[in-house]
Amino acid sequence: MSKLLLILLGLGLWYTWRHRNRFRALSPQQRRDLLWRSFFIGFFALTLVLALSGRVHWLAAAFAALPLLARALITTAAQAWPLLRLWHRAGGPRVAPRFRTPMLEVRIDLATGAIDGTVTAGRFAGQALSALTRQQLEQLRAELDPGDRKSLLLLNAYLARRFGSAETAGNAGAPPTSDRPGADEAWRILGLSPGASREDIIQAHKRLLQKLHPDRGGNDYLAAKVNAARDELLGSR
Repeated sequence: MSKLLLILLGLGLWYTWRHRNRFRALSPQQRRDLLWRSFFIGFFALTLVLALSGRVHWLAAAFAALPLLARALITTAAQAWPLLRLWHRAGGPRVAPRFRTPMLEVRIDLATGAIDGTVTAGRFAGQALSALTRQQLEQLRAELDPGDRKSLLLLNAYLARRFGSAETAGNAGAPPTSDRPGADEAWRILGLSPGASREDIIQAHKRLLQKLHPDRGGNDYLAAKVNAARDELLGSR
């Protein structure tokens, strides 16, 4: 009997994990409806299994323990509520937003707004941008393929953030790109997993733009990429 229950539990967990992205894409009302249906289906299946195996008394014992369990849950929730509110205000779990090009991968620290990254090809491959001197970064820029406009703009954005104005970084006259990223790139830029809700996208965009907006010491190119990522994900819904 216990083995059967473990098998059913394992199947339920496997199915939930397999379809987690579909669940995230549902509206709040659809999620509630699905959870209630799943609860009643699971309760019916458990009752049927217990009845067929002559263990209905287990169900009676479980119902008798419900008041004690409910009391313990309420007490635990009351104690954890301040921490949950603090966690919610902080934005919950975060993944570092990433901007990728053929030569670079740049990451944004949402806590501080700091920008760093890694060179992924060429003479400086594998090195962190923050570990390179100004002269080395200029050498890296000189080695970029003239047709690799995205890497050039991303490196210029890093230079402008680290050393000062766009002119100081040699970025004068380079406009931000208006290219809309693909869905995979858009998820990376906003630091979200595929299937995140519309509200998650809006909040991630707002949080990231606060760190990268030109009016707050940010950069036009990176802000334009964040806006394009939001438009791509919201436009596909």
